[in-house]
Amino acid sequence: MESKEDKILHASQKLFFRHGLRKVNMSDIAEAAEMSRPSLYAAFPNKEAVIYGIIKQHIAHNHAETEKQLHGKKTLKAQLNCLFDIWIIRPFASAIDTEGGKEMMATIGEYSPEGVDEIYNAFEKYAVEILRPVVKRDSSLSVKDLAHILSMATKGLKTSSSSVSELDRLVSGLISMILAMVESKN
Repeated sequence: MESKEDKILHASQKLFFRHGLRKVNMSDIAEAAEMSRPSLYAAFPNKEAVIYGIIKQHIAHNHAETEKQLHGKKTLKAQLNCLFDIWIIRPFASAIDTEGGKEMMATIGEYSPEGVDEIYNAFEKYAVEILRPVVKRDSSLSVKDLAHILSMATKGLKTSSSSVSELDRLVSGLISMILAMVESKN
């Protein structure tokens, strides 16, 4: 059975995909979750808390998927493809073709900057784990710096891409650049 919080988050996510973050208010969420506003406010004090709850669910799901899939990948390219697919491509794909998805991706940092930071910090942690064995200690960039550059580049790619195929192509280029850098240092 779905918990009250999960019911709220599920209903909210549907609303956000349909209308974006700006247009949805707590009354809309209460109605979509089929509960009273006091019941909604007892679970989440405001829309920002609802958005953060959705982000936390997304992060938990991505962690589980990454742990399940990443370690079975043998090559650096396969590991990077897996990481980008789970943390970047799939979330983008789930939102980009919805009415409110583009607005949602553009404004989520306004509503939950700490949640967005948690997503990219988790992405960076996995990038460090993947890159540490292949980046030499005497490299001009530390593994952490390289992972941070990947994270920041990804933010820009997501913002500037208008389709999944464009983002996928650009991420593939980013991965190719990393592979070329690593191979030239070895």
